[in-house]
Amino acid sequence: MCSNCGYTSSKWYGKCPNCRQWGTFVEKTRDKKAEAKVSEYKKPSRVLNIDEKEEILHIDKNFDEFLSKGLVKGGVYLISGTPGVGKSTLLLQISDKLAKNGSKVVYASSEESAAQVSMRAKRLNAVDMYVVSSNDIDEIAYMAENEKPDVVVVDSIHTVYSKNSDAIAGGVQQVRYAAERMIEVAKRFDIAVIIVAHVTKEGAIAGPKMLEHMVDVVLFLDGDEEFRVLKIKKNRFGSSEESLILEMKSEGLSVVDDPTVKFLDDKDASDGKVYGIIIEGRYPIIVEIQALCVDTPLAIPRRVSVGFDLNRLHMLLAVIEKKLNIPMFKYDVYVNIAGGIKVSSTLVDMAVVASVLSSIKKVVIGKNIVMAGELDLSGNIRLLEKYAKYVRKIEQTGFEVVSPLNGIDNVYRLMKKIKSSL
Repeated sequence: MCSNCGYTSSKWYGKCPNCRQWGTFVEKTRDKKAEAKVSEYKKPSRVLNIDEKEEILHIDKNFDEFLSKGLVKGGVYLISGTPGVGKSTLLLQISDKLAKNGSKVVYASSEESAAQVSMRAKRLNAVDMYVVSSNDIDEIAYMAENEKPDVVVVDSIHTVYSKNSDAIAGGVQQVRYAAERMIEVAKRFDIAVIIVAHVTKEGAIAGPKMLEHMVDVVLFLDGDEEFRVLKIKKNRFGSSEESLILEMKSEGLSVVDDPTVKFLDDKDASDGKVYGIIIEGRYPIIVEIQALCVDTPLAIPRRVSVGFDLNRLHMLLAVIEKKLNIPMFKYDVYVNIAGGIKVSSTLVDMAVVASVLSSIKKVVIGKNIVMAGELDLSGNIRLLEKYAKYVRKIEQTGFEVVSPLNGIDNVYRLMKKIKSSL
């Protein structure tokens, strides 16, 4: 059996054919005749006769609304993000807020010593929780069983290990065992458990995919140097469409109350620069889309996209070429979402197309213009009904929103609007 990923084989391998690690195969014996015998079982209960017991631990107004109600005792929360994005900083602040509201919180760090955690906590003025430093997941679980805190934070699941397993720390087996151990503690002793997870270079949560299925809530923290976005990918206790915009300051991460215009600058308008809309949770956010189109000396023109899906950009350029008869093969096209934001919503299609056309035609679009709409392959621009309320909210801030709501429902009308310099 591979001690890293759990792959089994009837013969020994020097290199595991599954995870490609060297020297991880160890011999295991298994008694096929042994059978587990069950002498008793739990009698099923009718749903109506089961008493609901759900204790909520309150953090603050913003985080309680973000998590639908607050932190649920007995719930298991998984938070991941790129290195240095602020996971530990955020959890220290959340732990302190929980402690100030009367909850007993233990911060179990396997990546830093207790002195290091204490130094950072004091800098953030987060001094009301308890701290322990240990790499042994069984020790952390045993501590939780005896101390019985309200909340346990494990930072991180990929650096703890169990002496009961021969697998390496961070391997699939160790991560799975550590998660199962903490979930058992959470459900048995009614303790809220927050687990920190690492990510792969592709941005996915490292370890077995089962990890995301085992926990109750999956959170992801992403962002650039100044702003962070905390998103819910899974939530058994409420909505999974919530987001929080956080700003990094010297005293830690703070919630941005109205992030609508936080990502805009005061520079003059120029060709190729258009404002679009993305939706993060309950908030519409205006983002700046920049496009640069230059004559190409290459047989195959270059397409570069930063913050926007490259395949989506290829599709939009094909629609422009087909429907507007603009020879896009003559241009190298560069698209950038300013502020280091990664956009996945199709709501910015119209803004991306407008920025490309603005660059080609050398037309400057006004600073108070925002575009919102999804472009389909027939050249039509659509706006889903659920986005209409966000468009109206943007209009209340003083911006003029160009969208299908005011008649710009295909690329021909968009091009005509751009030619008239808006």
